[in-house]
Amino acid sequence: MILTACAILAACQQQNKTAVSQEGNDTTATDSLHFVGELPAADGPGIRYDLRIANDSTAGFAMTETYLEAEKGKDQTTAYAGKAETVTKTIDGKEVKAYKLASGVNEPATYFKMVNDSTLRMVNEDLEEAVSGLSYDLKLQR
Repeated sequence: MILTACAILAACQQQNKTAVSQEGNDTTATDSLHFVGELPAADGPGIRYDLRIANDSTAGFAMTETYLEAEKGKDQTTAYAGKAETVTKTIDGKEVKAYKLASGVNEPATYFKMVNDSTLRMVNEDLEEAVSGLSYDLKLQR
């Protein structure tokens, strides 16, 4: 009876998780934070971002970056995975928090400033926003 109870408990916990993997190494649970948005692109109509950050001690992330109409009118998608590091800097007397998403040695890190509970904004490594006035926001999906 105890064995059956343990099996049921384990099944319930596994039912709530899904792996998003790149090269079979990194996983992100479905209880992660999920942000999406379409950001401006220099050479096309935009870049669609889909970002999941694990809401647990692994601090893992999985992100897809889709350049719209990039290759002969077809979308081009690249997937990234790695660790999401929380960084904090003081800018103009205010504490600013952001995620630093580093996916590999040869890839530059991507930074997303925490604007509020439901919005991340792409910023540079100094956590400075674009001066263009265009929207670089990803919104939390519920």
